[in-house]
Amino acid sequence: MDKLEYIPGDLVKFVTNTYTIVNFEENFLHNKICYALISTNSTKTALVADRDILPIPLTTEILEKNSHWVYTKPDIEEYGYFPIYIEKGIGDEFDVYPFTDNNVCKQIAYIKYVHELQHLLFGLGINHKMEV
Repeated sequence: MDKLEYIPGDLVKFVTNTYTIVNFEENFLHNKICYALISTNSTKTALVADRDILPIPLTTEILEKNSHWVYTKPDIEEYGYFPIYIEKGIGDEFDVYPFTDNNVCKQIAYIKYVHELQHLLFGLGINHKMEV
């Protein structure tokens, strides 16, 4: 994994709650990264070390909640209305395909976690705010 895995706006788990990363800072003396978090369902905040944060596994339920920009049905007729297509891959991975003008899909990524999907959407210029 990269040294800096999460960026502001990413959804993560801390203890039992879902939080959004607000900011991060690197502590060179202790050789660790700390993240400032804010709870998604309250105004609770926390400053935690990167080792205490857990990624949120991507699930079909999360994809369905965010189906306004993610296409998850294998029907070529409607591909043009959605920017990307995501399907269940092997194990706990999902395969990601962008759409082109000629309805050709070529896989661009394997993802396992919500924050990875957020990064991908951000890179494609798509709104990366998500519900979990």
